[in-house]
Amino acid sequence: MRDLLTFLKFTGFAFACALAMPLVLAGTPDPMKEKQAFTDKAKLKIVLVGDSTVTGEGGGWGDGFRMRVNPGVEVINLARGGRSSGSFVAEGRWKQALELKPDYVTIQFGHNDQPGHGPGRESDPETSYRENMLRYVNDAIAAGIKPVLVTPLSRRQWGEDGRIRSSLQPYADVVQRIAKEKNVLLVDLHKRSIDVYNSLGRDGTKLISPKKGEDGWDGTHLNLAGGDLFGAIIADEFREIAPELGAQMTYWREKKTNIKVEVPSLPPNEFAANANKQPPSPMPQGSRTITVAADGSGDYRTVQEAVAAAPANNSDRTTIRIKPGTYYGCIVVPRSRPNLSFIGENPDTTILTYALNVYDPIPADVPPRMNGNGVIVLGDGFLAENLSFRNTAGERGQAMALRVQADRCVFRNCKLYGWQDTLLASSKRQYFDNCYIEGRVDFIYGGSTAVFENCIIHSKNGGYVTAASTPEDQKYGFVFLNCKLTGNIPAYLGRPWRPFAYVAYVNCEMGDHIRPEGWNNWGKESNEKTARYMECNNSGPGANTDKRVPWMKKLDPTEAKNFTADAVLGGNDGWKPKEEK
Repeated sequence: MRDLLTFLKFTGFAFACALAMPLVLAGTPDPMKEKQAFTDKAKLKIVLVGDSTVTGEGGGWGDGFRMRVNPGVEVINLARGGRSSGSFVAEGRWKQALELKPDYVTIQFGHNDQPGHGPGRESDPETSYRENMLRYVNDAIAAGIKPVLVTPLSRRQWGEDGRIRSSLQPYADVVQRIAKEKNVLLVDLHKRSIDVYNSLGRDGTKLISPKKGEDGWDGTHLNLAGGDLFGAIIADEFREIAPELGAQMTYWREKKTNIKVEVPSLPPNEFAANANKQPPSPMPQGSRTITVAADGSGDYRTVQEAVAAAPANNSDRTTIRIKPGTYYGCIVVPRSRPNLSFIGENPDTTILTYALNVYDPIPADVPPRMNGNGVIVLGDGFLAENLSFRNTAGERGQAMALRVQADRCVFRNCKLYGWQDTLLASSKRQYFDNCYIEGRVDFIYGGSTAVFENCIIHSKNGGYVTAASTPEDQKYGFVFLNCKLTGNIPAYLGRPWRPFAYVAYVNCEMGDHIRPEGWNNWGKESNEKTARYMECNNSGPGANTDKRVPWMKKLDPTEAKNFTADAVLGGNDGWKPKEEK
């Protein structure tokens, strides 16, 4: 779902399907400040109990949650399909959970308690279901275990108005009341899931749903993408409600990968991923301002709706002001929407996130070449300020937080988070000013002419900073000016995705995580004859060039003055990116 999944950035996955849905996660912490190291003093054991929507690959969020927990934390998933709040106890599974003596136990039931599941399973919300859920809480507390009540994942039941009408609301209400009465931790997954489904729409939720038969879709369980999405949402909740546990939540687990898939150019496709509903009609041309707020206080709830409402082929600038919140879903700025500005208030509080990678399956109704991307910019003259772009799909393959193949684009005070291929600067010209970009594998890659000025470039667990694919006849590629390179595990400055890759580091501060040799030839000696790798007037322990590969060109410090944003990006039209507003 290379590009719709982009829409789907949801997953916990932030996947949001081409609708760029706006699901707000209050107070989501900045991973830059988040404690990721696991220490012996903080070892925890978590047991998950529930039905099939809590299991792993069998249809639930369990594995997605496990991926967001630091490796030293033990997560034991005892959830089983077909179990209700009563049958789980009757089969001795709850006793098994207590005997494991975890620090925390999450408890989610409701689906199989509903009418129609037969004796021994179905239960009335206000009587037997309430009694069963109270038993879980009381037993856990008596055993010195901290219970975490989780309201049931909503079924994807649609009303005539295209909104979710959940039959599980009575069960969710009971769980909420018990949590309040007993003063125990609560994750309101029922509400969260309804928000997600409504944002994705009926067709969009197919991206997180397993197939059912030849033409149908499961409306209860989750596919791998959906499991990742809701696992991440629950991890975010834990950061809020349980500081001890939240400190052990991460955004992914490390997994080695050295594979890069060719990402073809996108077609001039408009709002194809928004097939589940009619996009807003474009405004008349002229200077416009549109406000997006997930709580409904703006003109639109989703960024994608605001993009669709912007004047088409407008020579004036349209400003889309995005209020604080975490907006799940892929966002596409098509070629017919040039001169758009996305303006947030703070990159730590205004977050555009997604969570699919290029290997996730593509539903039949999803346009090709639309997976693995979070925000896709095709319209020239794009500007973004005070935003975070995230792809939380993790270590399983390419998963772009931001893909740009548009000209004269500016990103100021933005933060980009990912693992592999965080930023695809595909083609044309882009300027990144005072930004934070992190990742592990080739996390800045592509064939653009791009300048990164006064940016922090953070390498996670080693890897490669760049993988340029600069065309042979292109004068410049990636130029880093006055940037700071940080990390704590040895990393390369880059490797050539294409033979004539161009990367220059000028006046940059390099940490000691930069490998002495600096550059990698991607296993091809022939690349050493063509790659254009340069360093000029850098500082810091990683800037020592004595042991650099001989095919890197060391420039004289006096040449640094030749590298400016205007000089590199000026092109034939004399573009001055610093003057863009």
